[in-house]
Amino acid sequence: MSLEGKTALVTGSSKGLGRAIVGKLASQGANVVINYSRDKAAADQVRDEVASKALTVRADVSNVDDIQRLFAEAVDEFGGIDIVVANAGREKVNIPVAEVTEEDFDQLFLINTKGPYFVLREAARRIADNGRIINISSNTTTVPQEGVGLYGTSKVASGYLVRVLALELGHRGVTANSIVPGPIDGAGIFTDPANDAYKRSLIDMVPIGRLGTARDVAEIAAFLASDAGGLITGQQIVADGGMH
Repeated sequence: MSLEGKTALVTGSSKGLGRAIVGKLASQGANVVINYSRDKAAADQVRDEVASKALTVRADVSNVDDIQRLFAEAVDEFGGIDIVVANAGREKVNIPVAEVTEEDFDQLFLINTKGPYFVLREAARRIADNGRIINISSNTTTVPQEGVGLYGTSKVASGYLVRVLALELGHRGVTANSIVPGPIDGAGIFTDPANDAYKRSLIDMVPIGRLGTARDVAEIAAFLASDAGGLITGQQIVADGGMH
């Protein structure tokens, strides 16, 4: 599954899932664009760890101008973009619908809905023929759970948009898919020990008896990004150990 000669742009790739994905794509030979919004030191560390050519770009994916600049800098540096992974997002869970505030709603929809929408729009404009578009979703869109009504709802729109892109871009050989992970150990809210009890309660819902890891998701992303995934498009690849 060599990605030699390809360029991959991964949003929110200075930590968590994005970091694992950009590292995996780089290990397959891709040039990588590492995006961060605040933590430059973390992004620089990722750049220093990967063996491929790498570019770090500060951009807030809730800002359309920043998204356009992110893609423009990637094209200026590498001449084009072959793989786009819309990963950046924010988790907010354990909030009953009755307790969601307008501020909560605006914050999550700005980052989890508006951000991916315009990242995917820019991908549709910029991606090379036979390119790969990958959206990182969440199994809260497929498994209703108490306390995730807001978060799950904010992640639904990008999954639908990916299926539309599969239709609109298929004639160019471009594939568009969503990876739908379950809870990921060591990423997002599970970097905080205060959520250990919640994590244990979720493990009880997983038939295989463990949460996913960032590496699990990165391996799927690398497959979809490669020639081996060329016939898969418009799909939601659920990777949650059977929770759904």
